[in-house]
Amino acid sequence: MSTNNPTIIQNKTCDWTGRYIVYYNKRDDLKAFVELCEVEVLVSMCCYVGRYGSQCKSRCPVNCNNGTCSIWDGSCASCKEGFKGDRCDQVCDKGTYGINCSTSCTNCKNQSCDHRTGECPTEAGCKAGFHGSKCSKGCSANTYSENCQLQCHCLNGITCNDVNGQCPDGLCDPGWRSNTCSQKCEVGTYGPNCQNTCDNCKYTECNQFNGTCTHGCSAGWKGPKCEISIEDKNGMSLIREFCNIKLLIQDVKGTYGPNCQDTCDNCKDTECNQFNGTCTDGCSAGWKGSKCDMRCKNGTYGPNCQDTCDNCQETECNQFNGTCTHGCSAGWKGPKCEIRCENGTYGPNCQDTCDNCKDTECNQFNGTCTDGCSAGLKGSKCDMKCENGTYGPNCQDTCDNCKETECNEFNGTCTDGCSAGWKGPKCEITCDKGTYGINCSMSCSNCRNQSCDHRTGICPIDGGCKVGYQGLKCITACYYGTYGTNCQETCDNCKDTECNQFNGTCTHGCSAGWMGPKCAISCSAETYGENCRYECHCFDGKPCDNRNGRCPDGLCCAGWQSNSCNQSKCRISIACGKGTYGINCSESCRNCINESCDHFDGRCLTEGGCKAGYQGSKCSEGMKRANGTRKPRRGTQFSNDLTGNPAYSNDTFESPQYAQVDKENQMSSKGIMVELGNVSTSEDSDTNDIRPDNLYLNTESTDADNLYSNTEAKNMLPKGLKFPHSEGEREENSKKNRYLTTFPYDHSRVQLDTYDANTDYINANYIKNYSKDKAYIATQDNPIKRVGYEANIVEHIFGNTLFISIGPKKNTLSDFWQMIWQENVDTIIMVTNLMEGDKKKCDQYWPESTHKKVVIGEFTLKMLEERENTVYIYRCIQLTCEHTDRIVHQFHFTKWPDHDVPDKTNLVNFYRKVKSSPSNGSGPMVVHCSAGVGRTGTFLALDALYKHGNATGFVNIMEYTHMMRQDRMNMIQTVEQYATVYDILVEAFIVPQSAIPKQDFLNMLDSRLIEREYQKLQDLKPVIDANKFQAGKLKENVPKNAVQNLLPHDDYRPYLMSYGRSSNDYINAVKIQSFREGRNIFVTQYPLQNTIGDLWSLVYDNDCRTIVILDELSEDVIPSSTSHRFSNDNFIISRISSNALQDKVTISLRHKNKKEERPITVFVYNDWEDTNMIPNSTKTMIDFTEEISRTTREDNESKIVICRDGCTRCGIYVTLDLVLEKMEIDEEIDILQVARRIQTRRPQFLSNIEQFEFCYCALKELLSSQAVYANSGNLLSVYR
Repeated sequence: MSTNNPTIIQNKTCDWTGRYIVYYNKRDDLKAFVELCEVEVLVSMCCYVGRYGSQCKSRCPVNCNNGTCSIWDGSCASCKEGFKGDRCDQVCDKGTYGINCSTSCTNCKNQSCDHRTGECPTEAGCKAGFHGSKCSKGCSANTYSENCQLQCHCLNGITCNDVNGQCPDGLCDPGWRSNTCSQKCEVGTYGPNCQNTCDNCKYTECNQFNGTCTHGCSAGWKGPKCEISIEDKNGMSLIREFCNIKLLIQDVKGTYGPNCQDTCDNCKDTECNQFNGTCTDGCSAGWKGSKCDMRCKNGTYGPNCQDTCDNCQETECNQFNGTCTHGCSAGWKGPKCEIRCENGTYGPNCQDTCDNCKDTECNQFNGTCTDGCSAGLKGSKCDMKCENGTYGPNCQDTCDNCKETECNEFNGTCTDGCSAGWKGPKCEITCDKGTYGINCSMSCSNCRNQSCDHRTGICPIDGGCKVGYQGLKCITACYYGTYGTNCQETCDNCKDTECNQFNGTCTHGCSAGWMGPKCAISCSAETYGENCRYECHCFDGKPCDNRNGRCPDGLCCAGWQSNSCNQSKCRISIACGKGTYGINCSESCRNCINESCDHFDGRCLTEGGCKAGYQGSKCSEGMKRANGTRKPRRGTQFSNDLTGNPAYSNDTFESPQYAQVDKENQMSSKGIMVELGNVSTSEDSDTNDIRPDNLYLNTESTDADNLYSNTEAKNMLPKGLKFPHSEGEREENSKKNRYLTTFPYDHSRVQLDTYDANTDYINANYIKNYSKDKAYIATQDNPIKRVGYEANIVEHIFGNTLFISIGPKKNTLSDFWQMIWQENVDTIIMVTNLMEGDKKKCDQYWPESTHKKVVIGEFTLKMLEERENTVYIYRCIQLTCEHTDRIVHQFHFTKWPDHDVPDKTNLVNFYRKVKSSPSNGSGPMVVHCSAGVGRTGTFLALDALYKHGNATGFVNIMEYTHMMRQDRMNMIQTVEQYATVYDILVEAFIVPQSAIPKQDFLNMLDSRLIEREYQKLQDLKPVIDANKFQAGKLKENVPKNAVQNLLPHDDYRPYLMSYGRSSNDYINAVKIQSFREGRNIFVTQYPLQNTIGDLWSLVYDNDCRTIVILDELSEDVIPSSTSHRFSNDNFIISRISSNALQDKVTISLRHKNKKEERPITVFVYNDWEDTNMIPNSTKTMIDFTEEISRTTREDNESKIVICRDGCTRCGIYVTLDLVLEKMEIDEEIDILQVARRIQTRRPQFLSNIEQFEFCYCALKELLSSQAVYANSGNLLSVYR
């Protein structure tokens, strides 16, 4: 064996934050193989991105690329553009720039450039031959010099040298000269290289390019260039002729030459020599030469051209007075540009200002700031605003803690508030201990020592959670069967493994074989069974099994027999204990008063007989209703008369349209069967007391009417207005009422503390709490006094004040927020939508969107956060008044259907979210719907009765409804709402919290959790009446069913509309609602030969663009190739395309009559053996589900899911699809509730624990393989 083999286990240390691990096997020998068995990522210290050092307290250097650094010493893996060094604290050397200073800027003049961007300074520019902001572009063919600013003038457009402008062979275009052809021809010359002269032109001035004379010809010449001599008719030159003539004439000043015909106007004082014209005293301004006949060259002026105009633009000025032709060069002003720019100005004509420079001091020529920039600006001229995330002088300060790093560029105050974990105007202050999140508005009260990460709320690893809570943030109560610190303790020995989440005491007593408050003590060797109340009778005194009493080897002591040795051979036995009787004392007589009965036959012995509500010799029969009791009609309000008169409905004043009971809620397999006793006074009210664990008494479905049917119970609840209410009827107060017949009772009316006693009205009442104490309104000192909000105030049974309010109206918005402010409210519960149907239920009282502000009266509102969940919307609102800010949390339940009752699971999950969400808890809670009676009363009953049941061990729905109606009319408005209170209490007491935060899922997953939840799923599985499957049993539809005991529920089957001539509206399919609004999943069987057309009708009628098939394709259903097509009565189906694996096929569905064509994508899953109940691989199934989810995420369309029987395989896929959808929206995983959701449609879904467990394993596969940052990208998951 080679000694050069690598070690089997290799450890590599990585100091950086990363997402991928790349393993590269370098093979020097082709025969060598390495099998990579396992990769573990072990996080010994897991800092958040941007932190390092002891306890991750230090921030990474600001110039680290992506904000990441070594978690040990803070050194940067790479630097932001413009910086270098281990900590990226050094600016790039001169001539370099970019990431890690790896790029050079050699073409910039003086090799000086911006160390981040590489841009060359404006005042310096580029080296000769280059241009552009980074001087990276070469000069074009006809330019040269620095910044390519000079034009080439080579003959015939030949390219010049881009650095110095020299032309090949030195040949210049006409009008230009010098070796670079950059100088214009001097006066008197023209043409290529200025080699031609224009001596015959007057003043010897001509066009530098073509030689045409500027002022005409000298005497004796003509032509454009004055190149033609003027001759007389004899051919003699007139000039020569004139020269021979002598004239005796008097001298004339300012003239000279033959016949004094020439003038010397340009001579000073027009004084010149009369013969040759030379100026006696020099030239006038603008001229030079002996005769002053040459104009001043460009850049000169004045007498004899002795003055220069160097400060003029292009050095061009008036030759006479020196005024600049094109204005001044940078740094100068005045007519002759002889005045320097004043402080604060620069540039040509001093027209630019440098107001952004510190003290407005800058270079007069180029505007570069002398002492740097004022706050909010940067750049050499301070003409660039600070980039996002920076502020102050020269933008040298950063505002990393502002939300989205946005701040005021001048003073650094955060524009949209602070990032999670910070507070203060500049978000420079960390949250106080015990608070975290945006604006430090969240409380981590469940962390041990109330200490948590100020940004995420995650509790310290060394601290953990308070007793009774678990998860990274310790906001999740211990799950079923666990308790204690971080929920690490289990109560396996408790009955049903249920115990108190805090101290572990068993809720329902001990399982057989155990005793003690926590059932941690095994029965003694001589006892066994429940509460260890049975004696062992094993041979030779040997101990028996503490659970069932079985003896070793089955040997009993003398006189005893049976498996547990608990039957006396001689028929002598110990009498049954209290509350039991019969064989083996197995029967219960707990309905007898004092649980006292004959231990043989169960007859009650105590005088008085049975407990309230029971009758018979054994008190085993429930009390029957009084004869002649009339049930109220479904949908009517409670009434204290039997005439059937319509009752007021604060939610439905417009018409007597009454709510229909939620069909899904009727399907509970274990409805509530509670007989209402004869209750008329509070002294008798305990006959309606119900133990929470007895809410779930009967396996029969309960009609809502049965819950509220006897005359005495009806008379107990007052209906309508029963007490004086004069204040609410006053004309000036009517506009403050949402509905015309809902008034506050005068005896319990809330009177506002206002300046004017006539304006103290508010539609609000005090309502007694469960202890029958009058509720109170807690006020702060010197409240702002306002009028007009409509509310109903109730006190929690545990002392916190709760407000019940109508939905605010437009004219009471200010009053609503005044109530929130005055009562120091920090939580609002909204159980209505703004619009339901075409009716307005409530006016919007919060800002339109995140970071938008709205002013309502004296209050300014700013929405800091808005997060949409599957059943509710959470909003975090900053409320400001008189320079004081408060945070208000709003929970808006969006799934309460109009004229109906909500899904019980949705409402209870919403209630749990409200209760588990951390807030400051400094004030009461406001609950409102539209009218403030029906939905609000339902939610209040859930809150109050659930807490009361936990505190006292019983609930009394009738009593609490009566209490609320004593002080506000019609609380809990309809029979259906009353029944819903039962349903949601059952859900709250019986069904455990099963949602697991996404980041906690891997840590909390174990086999016991899966087993417990599957057992709970079985206990809660709905049993549906056989008459709910009528359509599938019809004679014409029986042949359409693949399996005759798998039929669709009539309430949840889709009805076909575009069926063919030989079909009808039936298809064996069920409709399941998605968590996203408007989407449905249609689950159906693989089409039979006689139902293929029905499948395409289902696809077309519901505009489904995606089909998921969990079996092999059949060419009778899906065309096998692009050349294959088939049709039926209404549709033509053809294949458009497919991928190589044939697991994604695109087909065309064309309606024959409507000529409409739709593309349909078909996904096929091929990794499932025919005989298996689960797929071959969790990975392939979860990847398949994820791909479909990604593909269809943006489309608000329904999909079809198909398997052989429409159930066995579909159940797993639909569960995973909905779990992923809910996980994306809510950031939590709840397989139990999703399974319950789909079983209401088809109870046979997930029919065994193997399928149920597969769903958990598939989610584990997904979360493990992603190696995602938990909690929105901050914590690296440790995975295998």
